[in-house]
Amino acid sequence: MTTKFKNICAILVLVLSISYGQNADFDQVLQGVFRTQDKMENEIQDAIFDGNFSYIEMNNKGDTIKTIYSKRRVFTKGNDKQKSEYLEIIENGKLLSKEELAKAQKQNRGDMKTKFPFTKQYRNSYTFSYLGEEYYNNMAVWKVGYKPKEKGKDFIQGFAYVLKSDSNVVQYQFTPVGLPFVLKNFNIMLDYSKIDKYWVPTRFFLQMEIDVKVIFSLAHKYITMQETYSNYQFNNNIPDSFFKDK
Repeated sequence: MTTKFKNICAILVLVLSISYGQNADFDQVLQGVFRTQDKMENEIQDAIFDGNFSYIEMNNKGDTIKTIYSKRRVFTKGNDKQKSEYLEIIENGKLLSKEELAKAQKQNRGDMKTKFPFTKQYRNSYTFSYLGEEYYNNMAVWKVGYKPKEKGKDFIQGFAYVLKSDSNVVQYQFTPVGLPFVLKNFNIMLDYSKIDKYWVPTRFFLQMEIDVKVIFSLAHKYITMQETYSNYQFNNNIPDSFFKDK
């Protein structure tokens, strides 16, 4: 065996051992996140909280063409049950009447159910990747990428910041899969904060552009949505029947 060949073999062994070590460490990171998520899912049977929402739509000249502000109470149970009761909606400066509010309530039945990658119900439908270590809000975090193994409604792709201290998720950044091509620069951030002993969503932020073209641009809009969450109440014994449409 020549010296050159021996050197190549040694380099390959070193590379493979480093790769194996990184994979083993990342597996431990994932298992820690899964354990933390499972513990929270087991301890929080349901939750009630308030949402304050804003929607701002602008044209390509920078003019605001539509605004919506709303207050709602959100009821959740597990990963697949969610319902909202709207307390107030203001569209383009006009406060909706009780009748209009009831109509909007009916139209918004069945809130979006995002299939988050770390939950026990959906984690086997995702692949995960290690994207490094960073600091987020002065906290040491791992950056974990994720993408679905299959196409389907409510799946997402992006990355999450995971606390190195206790394996809790502190932020998701993602886009839904299968977006229409007219949506540009689409990104969602979901921030988490510690309330009582649980890290729960406290801010949703979305920005996107809509560009509809045939031969020339017919419409170009910029949309910003934000919702903050507060006044959490855990384990309220909400019955399953509460989430059924009436």
